Amino acid sequence: MKTFGETLRALRLAQDMGLRVTALKAGISPAYLSRIERGKERAPRPEVIKELARLLAADPDVLFRLADSTDPDLTAYLQKNHDATDLLRFLIESGASQDDVAAIIKFSQEHFGKKTPKTYDQVCINA
Repeated sequence: MKTFGETLRALRLAQDMGLRVTALKAGISPAYLSRIERGKERAPRPEVIKELARLLAADPDVLFRLADSTDPDLTAYLQKNHDATDLLRFLIESGASQDDVAAIIKFSQEHFGKKTPKTYDQVCINA
């Protein structure tokens, strides 16, 4: 499995973006981005992770997972929507597998017409 930095580098190269241009567009220094990509620095602030995901056409949730972090928007949503928290707690306590969660997402997509998010494996294998 690729690290956060390795994935960033692979995504950046796949977009044919130089390190300097990517860093400046993301609002960080090229030296800092280089250290992140080489695993010499921890993942950046959530805002920077989101901006890098946008620039590199990546799923921000995958980058947050690789960074061992959570998107603050998700945390805020869970704090405001107790039913969503109850659903997550139920999935955890019931031992729901990835296949179970995928089935729930598929059901939701079919009934609510929402786009199914890419899975971690779909993004990382293609990075």
